[in-house]
Amino acid sequence: MKTDLLFVGDSDTYGAELEGLERDHTKRETLRFSNLVANDLVMTHQNISKSGACNDWIVKNTIDWFEAGNVCETAVIQFSEPRRWGYYDKNGVYENMANQKGWLAVGIKEDQLQAHQAYYESIWSEHLELDNYYKNLFFLHNYLSYKCRVIFNTLIKRPVPGVGKYEKITSNSWYDICKNIEVGEHAKLIQREWCPYIDRSKGLMGTHPNPQGHRNIADDILRRLG
Repeated sequence: MKTDLLFVGDSDTYGAELEGLERDHTKRETLRFSNLVANDLVMTHQNISKSGACNDWIVKNTIDWFEAGNVCETAVIQFSEPRRWGYYDKNGVYENMANQKGWLAVGIKEDQLQAHQAYYESIWSEHLELDNYYKNLFFLHNYLSYKCRVIFNTLIKRPVPGVGKYEKITSNSWYDICKNIEVGEHAKLIQREWCPYIDRSKGLMGTHPNPQGHRNIADDILRRLG
């Protein structure tokens, strides 16, 4: 398949919450920024995003899409929360795991809960999540340089050594080789334009961009495309 634009990311790029209580997913797809950009440019597009996706999943599925013989002119990649991670369960099914504070036990299988607890108790560190974030950025930036033009965005803010929760990390070699790669920050682009809180049990928690927030993200992508 050939398309002008490819969009890959987590729930922001998927358009989470735009469907509302009526569960209108046609509305969600129409209002999300990938469709806005494509319509403004009169271009074809494909959006293969997934709510809750970790960066490993985003990189893996972007590469799988290209290696399946698909092509595009521009890929818009939105990186996710650095603490998210992925693993294969005992049946070989790939699972996206939420970050530590955002984990919701509702509907989660027992083996996932056990894996999640073991990971954060025995494996996770802020050094590791920084490494993983920038290894993924470095790999995908170089992979796509031979395939198409690429625009990177990230959920909330780009993680930086010595800043915020990473203030105790004085350096990171993966960050150093990626620091000149432009990465837009959704939190700045959305400008507090969030969906309203409706019902947490239905996933309508007011934590994703509303239609105006998606318009803001789309306008920034259009600006960067020139």
